[in-house]
Parts: sequence; C-alpha cells; structure tokens
Amino acid sequence: QAYNCLIHFYKRMSGLYCGPRVLAQAVGRVSGWGFKQEVIKHSVGTCLMQRTNSSSSTVLEHSKVKFDRLLDRSTIYHLDQFSAKSPTPVSIKGMLEQAWQPTQEQSFKYITKEIPIRLANMIMELQMMPRALSVQPQFQEIVFQYIQSFKDLSEFTIATFNPDTNDRFVSILKEIRLRHIDTVPVMAAAIQGMMADDLDGKMAQKNIQYCLNRLFLNRISIHLLISLYKAVYASHKHQVSQLIDINETPDYSLIFGAIDPNCDIISIAMEAYDDAAIMCDREYQQHPELEIEGRDITNRNMKVEEVRMSYLPNHLHHIFFEIFKNAMRATVEHARKKNLSELPGVKCVVSKSEGDISIRVSDLGGGISREMVDKLFQYHFTSAGNKDGNVVSPGSGGLESQSHPMHGLGYGLPLSRLYARYFQGDLDMVSMHGLGSDVYIYLKALSDDAKESLPKYSIRAADKLHKNKKKISDWTK
Repeated sequence: QAYNCLIHFYKRMSGLYCGPRVLAQAVGRVSGWGFKQEVIKHSVGTCLMQRTNSSSSTVLEHSKVKFDRLLDRSTIYHLDQFSAKSPTPVSIKGMLEQAWQPTQEQSFKYITKEIPIRLANMIMELQMMPRALSVQPQFQEIVFQYIQSFKDLSEFTIATFNPDTNDRFVSILKEIRLRHIDTVPVMAAAIQGMMADDLDGKMAQKNIQYCLNRLFLNRISIHLLISLYKAVYASHKHQVSQLIDINETPDYSLIFGAIDPNCDIISIAMEAYDDAAIMCDREYQQHPELEIEGRDITNRNMKVEEVRMSYLPNHLHHIFFEIFKNAMRATVEHARKKNLSELPGVKCVVSKSEGDISIRVSDLGGGISREMVDKLFQYHFTSAGNKDGNVVSPGSGGLESQSHPMHGLGYGLPLSRLYARYFQGDLDMVSMHGLGSDVYIYLKALSDDAKESLPKYSIRAADKLHKNKKKISDWTK
C-alpha cells in the first residue's frame, strides 16, 4: 500500500505516467516507509522532466518547489488522499444550518475533512507553477505555509469529537488563520519579483489572473469556514459560561459577524461609504455625498429603507468600500480638473427581486475609456497612474486599513469581484468616457441559491498556468 501511494503521488505531481524505470528507481530507494526526503525532490523532478520532454507546450520541469523540510511520509500519504477529492461547496443556508446545531459535532466532522481537501487541492496546484514564479522566496513562503497548515490539520481528520479535542482544534484554526493573513500581499510581492527578474517562462497576464483568482478564492473559502466555526464555538462557550441549557435556542449574535441571516445591505453600504469618506478626506480634504435608495420589486417596486438577505457583512463591506473609494477619487479629481464649484454626488440603488439582489453605484467622475474597463479587474493594474505598482505591506491590516494610500494598489476591484462571485454573484462596470461610471453588483437573494464557487485541482487546470500562446484572431480589426 505504501509503494502504491508513493507511485500514485508521483503520477499526480507530474500529470503523466513517468515510466516504470523512473518509478522503479524511486521506489527501489524506499525502505519500507523510511525514505529520505531528498529522494522525493529528485524523483518528482525527474517525473516533471520526462513530461516536458514528451511535450514542448509546457515548462513543468521548472515547477519544482523545495520539499526537503516539509514533506514527510505521513504528509505525502495524506496529501495524495485529500488532493484526489474535490471540495464540497456549501450554500449560505447550509452554513447557517450547521451553525444552528445544538453541538458542533456535525460541523467538526465536516470541517476536519473539508479544509484539508481545499488545502491539498491548492498545494498540488501551487507545485505546478512555472519556475519564474516558484523560485521567488515569497511564493515559496506561501507554499510552506499551506503545507504546514495541512500538516497541522491532518491529526484531526480521524479524531473523535469531544470538548478537549474541539478546544485544540479551534486553537489550531486560530493559528492557521493568522498564518495566512498576509497571503495577498506576499503573493503580490512574488508576482512583482517574477515580472522584474529576467527569467524564461514568465506567466502571461491571463495566467496570472487565473492563478491568483484560484489562490485567493480558496483562501476566502477557508477563512470563512474557520471564522464561522470559531463563532459557533464562542457562542457555545458563552452558553456554558452563562449556564444556559444547550437545548435552548442559542444566542447567535456572535455568529452574525461571519454570516448574518438578516443582513441589511443598505446599512452596510452606508458604513462602507463613511469609511471610504475618511480616506478621501485625508487625501483630498473633501468627499462627495451619497444618495442611496432601496427598492423591493417583489412588493410593487416600493421604495424601502432596508433590503435584507442572508449574507456576509464583511464581504459586502469590502465590495462597497472599494467601489465607493474609486467613485470618490474619480469624482473629486474630475471636478477639480473641470473647475466645478460643487462635487457631484455618488448614487447607489439597491433593488431586490425574487431571485437576485441588484446594486448599481453611479458616479460622475469622468469615466474611463472602453478599452480600460477590463484592465481594471487585472491584478496590479491601477487607473491612478501609479506605474510602480504599490503592494500592501504584510502585517498592515488588509486592503481597508487606514494606513494604505487611497489608490494605486491594484487589488481592490479584482478581489471585490471574487467576493461577489464566491456565492454565485458577480461584479461588472459600464463606463461612459468623459461622463462617469456605473458599477453593478449582483447577489443571490435566496440563501439556498448562494452556493460556494470553488477551485478544484486537475492537470488540465495546472496546464492553463503554462500556456502562453496568443490566440490567432480570425476577425478583421
């Protein structure tokens, strides 16, 4: 069984059968399960080299990441087992149903399997990155962190639920949450390093986009599962400390920080606008006013003060914050360029239908050219004229921290679109160059329809990271 698992692992790492001679040599060096870690590195590298020799369309021989300190025999076994499974997406309704259970046992069984699966899928994909990226120290740090988190959770995959085990599990989850808090800025630095180095095999922009979307979406999903589990854990601890019968309806106010079953979108939008206004005042000493209204199409298109749904307040706040921040900057700069005496306002309409929540944010900030709209959703691209490509510093508190500049980071809109698409929504922009822009946000109104959209590892997905060939157009220009 040990030999078969090792062979299977090599085959999955290379994406192609390496041949009996290579595998026989590798397995021949294995004594029981006591193989040396340097054997892994050599053998996987040989497999990758053979695959490259068989196909000129890929550079996977350059995809090696140092395994020496991280992959022991137990980790290889578990990584092979869990990476062969696809992540199981859950709807917002399903997450709330798990949170409302009298005990955490059901959630424990799910999350101790699901997070390792998501980690393993991403680890396998990260191993397939082109050499130009994989040699970057920041990238290797991310890989090491993912593997360490996977190893930390391995012991709980077969653990029996009890209070002591649950306490240890939550402690590990907290460590994992902190370990990956700077994944976005660290990966941004790795991408910048790759583009600055004079190496062959640089990733094309579309491949960078594909890679970062999958990595960041995986990270968002894992952090949500951890946040929700920690919130439920805290609520049960609160019940015990207050001597509340666990069969009574729990106090779920602690859970609503992760998922609020009665989230008011208009209220979240106004809070995000106030936060963005602070940054705008700091940068420009003024900000445009917000005009916001809600409409309920299910109730004769009536104007309403609240539009409620089951959703994640933090995700909504991030989306609104980035959109309002961009609208404010564009409005102020355009008004000054045109010598306007008053700043045009920013308008927001939140509309609820039977199946969707549709949001439109409009500004009169001059807009952008049609060719630039798609580029706004590319990582590292910014319309603020910063060609040096600022990157969020590790440990600086995320993209909404007041310590960051108001513009020029190039990650706000791409991540906002990911947050919207995570639960089957979307985010798009329409611009009238010279006049202004409209940003549209679409969310699923029903919590049962709002199901996670998750990346899953496959050789076909990994190959997309290496294809740099430009498509030949069959249309005149």
